[in-house]
Amino acid sequence: MDGIFFYWFTWIGWAYCTFLMKTNRRRTIYSIMLLMIVILQGFTMRAGNLLLHFSFVFLLVCGFLFAFRLDFKRMLSFVFCSCLIALAYNAMILFAMYDPVWIVLEVKWLLAGVLFLLSLFLMRETSHRPFMLGAGMAVGEMVYHFIIKKLTFDIELGSLTFFDVLTLSIALCFAWEGLHQFSAYVYAETVKGKGRVLKRVSR
Repeated sequence: MDGIFFYWFTWIGWAYCTFLMKTNRRRTIYSIMLLMIVILQGFTMRAGNLLLHFSFVFLLVCGFLFAFRLDFKRMLSFVFCSCLIALAYNAMILFAMYDPVWIVLEVKWLLAGVLFLLSLFLMRETSHRPFMLGAGMAVGEMVYHFIIKKLTFDIELGSLTFFDVLTLSIALCFAWEGLHQFSAYVYAETVKGKGRVLKRVSR
């Protein structure tokens, strides 16, 4: 069912930001952004054969605003990485459309996994990855529909399928970061335990 991952992970993220994050400006911004994306998904605008979801526009605006607040060097890196995400998104979805025989997994999971791995290699800052994925996938979605506009009657920007792939990719990023922090915590506790043992032996 389209949209189940989008609504599920978005509400989980909103609940975490609202009730578990420390009270600061970042928590407020993240909570508002997640809530606005869920609300705006139900509002659409049709122009000819184009169906535009307001949540898609909001996603693009958030990506651009995040890029503009960075310094010049980091902004160039953000734009370059977003373009690579857009190219990878287009390559995978066009490949799945023209030659689906080689697609052994569901396209959503395959896209989410590839984009997640690509984001790990491209962006070191964990807080930048969701915005990079959002901006890159939004640009890729527009390019994809521009390419196939002569092959289809209706163009939908910001569909639930698109947001499913986006939220899956971001959820994988946060799961990876949580696993990384957990392994670092376990390693630190192990080192502390060995240090205590060595102190006792030396006594």
